[in-house]
Amino acid sequence: MDNNPFSKLAKRSSIAVEQPHLQGPSRIGESRFVSTNFQPSAVPENTHSTPRSSSHDSRFPVYGLDWTSSAQSDIAKIAVSSFREDSTNRLKIIKGSPIYIDDEQNGTKTTDAYEFTSMAEITVNYPITRLQWDPSMPLYPDVTCVATTSECLRVYELLEPDPSQSYAQSPRIIEKMTLTNSKTKNFNQLPPLTSFDWNKTDSRHIITSSIDSTCTLWDISRGTGVAKTQLIAHDSEVFDVKFLHGNKHVFTSCSNDGSIRVFDLRSLEHSTIIYEPQSTRSSIASIATLSSAQDAAMGQRVPLLRLATSNYNANQIAAIEADSNRILILDLRYPETPIEILRHHVAPVNSIAWHPSKNFLLTGADDCQVLIYDLTTCGQPENSVAPCFGFFDEMEVNNVCWNTDGSWVAANSGRRTQAVALM
Repeated sequence: MDNNPFSKLAKRSSIAVEQPHLQGPSRIGESRFVSTNFQPSAVPENTHSTPRSSSHDSRFPVYGLDWTSSAQSDIAKIAVSSFREDSTNRLKIIKGSPIYIDDEQNGTKTTDAYEFTSMAEITVNYPITRLQWDPSMPLYPDVTCVATTSECLRVYELLEPDPSQSYAQSPRIIEKMTLTNSKTKNFNQLPPLTSFDWNKTDSRHIITSSIDSTCTLWDISRGTGVAKTQLIAHDSEVFDVKFLHGNKHVFTSCSNDGSIRVFDLRSLEHSTIIYEPQSTRSSIASIATLSSAQDAAMGQRVPLLRLATSNYNANQIAAIEADSNRILILDLRYPETPIEILRHHVAPVNSIAWHPSKNFLLTGADDCQVLIYDLTTCGQPENSVAPCFGFFDEMEVNNVCWNTDGSWVAANSGRRTQAVALM
């Protein structure tokens, strides 16, 4: 059985073998990270010649990525995972201790860099398709949990010893829950899960997507967790699923069938298709930069690999096509047609993430670029949306994320996890 849910679509072999898609720094500058020529507008302008950055190198090629920090401390915790096409994969927690500088103008201290160290690591059998920190951790700082999807949904807990104890052990990761909606005990026979979303409004609930065309809602508050409901969401593999911001009932999903659908858990008899490419679209036919645009021009449906729901405007959704440089921006109030299509990457986009509280979109792609867009004027015909901040990396950017307040971004590339300051 093929347990790689992206094998039909995304080019993940480069992650496992660590072969760069483009040349290294000789192609893009002397430094690993070089600011692009974009002038930040709403994003605070960086006063340094290159972005302030800190990095951590793992022993394995990194794919999965998420950043959190507790309310009581500025210490960062970044979860990363490998994507090897074998049965030896890793989940690791990285600790970032802040290095401060004095802000004489405001009389405060700001984080100038992070000193990253490995906290704990655990072996997992299959590549992790997505990972996410428990969104309720700011309310319950004594419990540190992270969830993952692969052949099933798992919840792990990071156990940190009391530093006041002289016999304190090292931090360690333990498996807290293993959730599967199948009667078989052979995990090798389970249809792989492609993604999930941990509800920020009601953290008891996690929703997963699968290559068997289903989405499943889990209640993890009941002992070892139970499946509350499962539905056939699309005509083929479901590649991503997200709750709408601030909503515990409404979620959206994207699929190999090329559509984006919206569901309400209170009424699962019906769904709304907010995007489904037509057989002929003149706007698409005029684009021939990458294979997916050519497929669309020929009337073939282009699979949608990832989507992200805005934390600023609950009506906005961003999605990426498989093997494409196009990022679709959709508005639930105006279904069927994207209000904006971003095409500034010159190779397939791998990851997108909305700012925690503002109308910025973070993107990473095979062209070794990380870009940030200010989408405040998105959809207005007189305004052209262009990146307002960006930097290059040496290798393909496999994943990107924000820190909890949106002042830093992180990117996975090769074996390196890089954190870059925006202010």
